[in-house]
Amino acid sequence: MSKRIVVLPADIASKIAAGEVVERPASIVKELMENSIDAGAESISIELERGGCESIKITDDGSGIDTQDVALVFERHATSKINKFEDIYQVSSFGFRGEAMPSIASVARVELLTRLKGSKEGTKAIVEAGKVKEITPAGCPEGTQIFISNIFAHIPARKKFLKKEATEQSLCMDAITRLALAYPEIRFRAQVNSKEVFAAPKTDAFNQRIAAVMGMDFSASCIPVSGEKENIKLSGFVSHPEFTRSNSKNIYFYVNRRFIRDNSLIHAVLSAYRQIIPPRRYPAGVFFIELPTQDVDVNVHPAKLEVRFKNSRDVYDLVSQAIARQLAQAASTKGSFVYRLSTKKDESVIGPTRRQQDYADKPASLFRGQMFPSEIFKETPIIADAQKTIMAQDAEDKSGKQITFSGLNYLGQFADTYLVFSGAEGMLLIDQHAAHERIILERLKKTGQQKIVSQQLLMPEIVSLPPQEIALFSGYLELLCEIGLEAEVFGKDALVIKAMPAILSGAQAKEIIMDIADKLKDQNQSSSLQEKKEEIYASLACHAAIKANQILSFDEVAKLCRDLEDTPFNTTCPHGRPISIKFSLSEVERMFKRK
Repeated sequence: MSKRIVVLPADIASKIAAGEVVERPASIVKELMENSIDAGAESISIELERGGCESIKITDDGSGIDTQDVALVFERHATSKINKFEDIYQVSSFGFRGEAMPSIASVARVELLTRLKGSKEGTKAIVEAGKVKEITPAGCPEGTQIFISNIFAHIPARKKFLKKEATEQSLCMDAITRLALAYPEIRFRAQVNSKEVFAAPKTDAFNQRIAAVMGMDFSASCIPVSGEKENIKLSGFVSHPEFTRSNSKNIYFYVNRRFIRDNSLIHAVLSAYRQIIPPRRYPAGVFFIELPTQDVDVNVHPAKLEVRFKNSRDVYDLVSQAIARQLAQAASTKGSFVYRLSTKKDESVIGPTRRQQDYADKPASLFRGQMFPSEIFKETPIIADAQKTIMAQDAEDKSGKQITFSGLNYLGQFADTYLVFSGAEGMLLIDQHAAHERIILERLKKTGQQKIVSQQLLMPEIVSLPPQEIALFSGYLELLCEIGLEAEVFGKDALVIKAMPAILSGAQAKEIIMDIADKLKDQNQSSSLQEKKEEIYASLACHAAIKANQILSFDEVAKLCRDLEDTPFNTTCPHGRPISIKFSLSEVERMFKRK
């Protein structure tokens, strides 16, 4: 039976529409700060309670709002930016559709205090659940102050989907820092629970704003980038190839000072770094693209995070070529960027690292045709128990098989990365990094049932991080302690690392902390504590594992293979890539057209 079509009541329609603009507290912070910037503010203050989940207060010294216009602020599609449709393609401000304030007011309680510059008296307005409760004269400074409370009080379904307080605070700080990066001429200040967590004074030196927002480590290793193509200009900074992160979320793009997300531009950045940074690592960068407003459509996304370029290929080429050119110039003045993989590893598993030149004069026969001694894989009671556990877990293993090396001949390393074996069933290739990752991950998970043993650092290490990442760590310090990583928040923009997990004694604390930050702020993953812990374990294992392009001795290979045999789920690495590839004799013969 078909249902009749009805027109939704205004209150329901407004709450549904608000969902496109106000997703979480960070959405409110973003919209209100953009309004302050549009009002010509030179100073913006943000105050959050419980990470923005309880209340948000934004204060600016902008132009303020005329008393006669205050009531219109909360009317949908009330705007001073557009008079005719064509004006959309000439808009240079943030807000222009008149949706932000009505959307916020429909899901929260809004108290507005504003005074037009030059006016003797201000205005106070209170709006709750989309209904204006009060508009009265009031005394207040020039500018605008907006206090938001009871967020999602009337939409409990939306409220229950909010993340933990530290995560919401981090997302609010992310919104703040994105705008702070683009407007160094504006003073920004943020408080959380009455404690200052971010301060960025006015500055003409863009590198000072970058240091305040992106952290000292990035600012100390960034390279300026600039370029121009026809009517498109590019400026900004990109990280030195030695400074990398585990995802692309630290690449910021702005079009006419509006923050955007654009996968094609991310790809343009990565194409410039091809072959000079390790696989699955990403640079950091801040890029500003300036072009005529009529050449970009900013009205293609409800939150205006995506845009459409008139000449997208020109923008892509400009970004890729400018970065590649600057990296080449930096390399010529400071030395080659040829990536040299770290030779540090967990010596408790593999043993001391050997340098490639140690083997330069060794005969090839030293590494070929050696059968693993039977005692290496001799089945002791401990290994027998491990094998029983592996057999029980085979049903959950998608491949249904476990890697075994009994009876194989070790032929050597191919490309100093893959271990080559031969046997009755054919040839076996093992990815040494992937294999060691799985070994370390399973050990961490096994010991992680209790607090992992820590190793105190001789000298505590200070790691500089952006404010939004500091906010994240403040909510996960207990979790880090459980995995053997003792850290404390050090000021507004740094962590001090006092101890590392003993099993990862060879890993770099700074790289690990940055990668953990990327894992914690990844909202595409489940937010359950156990899954976050397993993601961190995978990151730790990746850092501690032996690397590609690393020479291993016969004894080290034997130890690695013995540990791999005793490891459950040993057919894939923590990222799901295969650890081994097998070629049967018949497959090889077919390749040579013998069959």
